[in-house]
Amino acid sequence: MTLIAHRTWSIILFAVLAFTLTPAGADSVKSRLFANAYLAKQSAADKDANEFAPKSFNKALKTLESAEDRYSKGKTVESIDATLKKAVEQFQKAQFASEIAQQKLSGLIKARHDAIKAKAQSMDPNKWKKAERNYTSAISTLESGNQPLAMSKAKDAQEDFRNLELTAIKAKYLDQTRTLITKAEKVKAKKYAPKTFAKAQNLLMQAEKALTENRYDIDEPRSLAKEANYEARHAIFLTGYLKEKKDKDKTDEDLILEWESPLQQVAAAADIQAEFDKGYQPVANEVIAHIDSSYALKQEQQQDINDRDSQILSLNQQVGELSQKLGGVASAEAELQRRLLAQEKIRQKVKEIEGTFSRFEATVFRDSDQIYIRLAGLSFASGSSTLKTKDYKLLQKVVNAIKIFPQGTVVIEGHTDSFGGDDMNLILSEKRALSVKEYMMTHGGFSNTTVDAVGYGETRPVANNETPQGRAKNRRIDIRIAPNLDLSAS
Repeated sequence: MTLIAHRTWSIILFAVLAFTLTPAGADSVKSRLFANAYLAKQSAADKDANEFAPKSFNKALKTLESAEDRYSKGKTVESIDATLKKAVEQFQKAQFASEIAQQKLSGLIKARHDAIKAKAQSMDPNKWKKAERNYTSAISTLESGNQPLAMSKAKDAQEDFRNLELTAIKAKYLDQTRTLITKAEKVKAKKYAPKTFAKAQNLLMQAEKALTENRYDIDEPRSLAKEANYEARHAIFLTGYLKEKKDKDKTDEDLILEWESPLQQVAAAADIQAEFDKGYQPVANEVIAHIDSSYALKQEQQQDINDRDSQILSLNQQVGELSQKLGGVASAEAELQRRLLAQEKIRQKVKEIEGTFSRFEATVFRDSDQIYIRLAGLSFASGSSTLKTKDYKLLQKVVNAIKIFPQGTVVIEGHTDSFGGDDMNLILSEKRALSVKEYMMTHGGFSNTTVDAVGYGETRPVANNETPQGRAKNRRIDIRIAPNLDLSAS
């Protein structure tokens, strides 16, 4: 840091400190004194601790309220600070308990989410209330430490939610689709759009069969039912469009030019000149590349904003400490500078890692101080956890990336799409993560780096499971690196 920058930070710190010692700054003293507790509260809330660890979270809230009461009554800073530290510990405990609960009860949580998404609450209100009671009870029982009983209640609630979802899906998609197919027959879709019409019929049959056979795996039949519904509507549209073409004597050339126009408009919005002398695919590829690039830039800018917010929070915390002990100015400023340098060095190293992967191999991004490497180029055969020889080159790049952060911790996360049973997907994702870990440990030569593997199954999708492209993105391995900040700043 330059001398000017160093003096600037000193001026900021002393100016804010001086302000807090005046009556006008009295209100801001509390915000800095309570900063860590409020941050811990928000962090726990962001992890849904109020839902998945309610007892612990409410206990922490009461402790925080006690600290606020002490502050309003003018108690000593030492007693308030001790209460706040206790609240921070309790919020952290609640957050940890919430994360454990979400992992242990992932199947139940997903079943409930899917049932809500299918609007199953209205199918049978009494059964819904029963499922909700078991859901709440499972969470409470797990938090109390009785895992076997909690899992038993979770199993009952999960089955109830799946039953309700199944009823809703049949009512929403199968009945609707049958009606649409009947409508398609009346408008002569079989004549004008025979392939699309046949596809709708076939998908409906597959959905009905899957709903019968895959009693506890709703995801695939639900997706098939939605596809059947779409193709039936698609067939009706195509029929009307082609009838109009025939009535207006439109040529095939008219048809192609008409359908090129929307793609030309999309390209223009991206400032791309659309030329169709080689067909539509080159234009589509260029638009897709533009979207990918824009998304990557947006992600990078968001990370920079998060870093700035983190720096501001760090500054506020340091100033809060200074207001309690004037003698700590130099050490507090040094600690602040160390953190800022560490964060900047992490950003530089992330850029270094990004340069080693093509966009088809991996996406590198940050979440707070943690770095993620999402391996787009790593794929497993269906139902398999065996690595392919062609993947070794990519995994060696990952090994090299991890070595950029010595003495950090690494978690290899396995994820699946929603097709297949929840329990089977959880096991499969863990096996795949362990396969990657085994390669890392065999070929990495790690000495001070801790490497763990965990499977999340289908519980953490990053894309829409209703499309083949989305499901492909969800079948993934994420490498999560928590760097050693001290070493990053060295």
